[in-house]
Amino acid sequence: MPNANKNKGDRFEREILAKCHQAGFITATRTRPGRNEDQGDILLNRAATAILQTKDVASPDWRTWLTELEAQMDAAGAGHGALVVKRRGVGGRPALHLAVMPVEMMLDLMARAGHQEISGGAA
Repeated sequence: MPNANKNKGDRFEREILAKCHQAGFITATRTRPGRNEDQGDILLNRAATAILQTKDVASPDWRTWLTELEAQMDAAGAGHGALVVKRRGVGGRPALHLAVMPVEMMLDLMARAGHQEISGGAA
């Protein structure tokens, strides 16, 4: 008997992987399910310095997911990771894909991307 939730999750992983490729992460790959060490769902690069964990469910479980993401980052040796959560469309609006991560990690990424302003003196 096919598992509808597994199929839905696999489809969402493939959808997010395609978005990664379109955004220039050409070596992004899905991880193999069922491994002893869960490294997330998608490795953004060959070095596995960043991972994504995808979620397509009706009711979010943020506390559990963020705890799992931390363990998955450790298992992958990744310095960055995010939950990619599908907020289902309502009222004719399309679904929205959200990236969720601790704010410190987001600030680190923004600084690395050059969005900091260096202070020249007193505020």
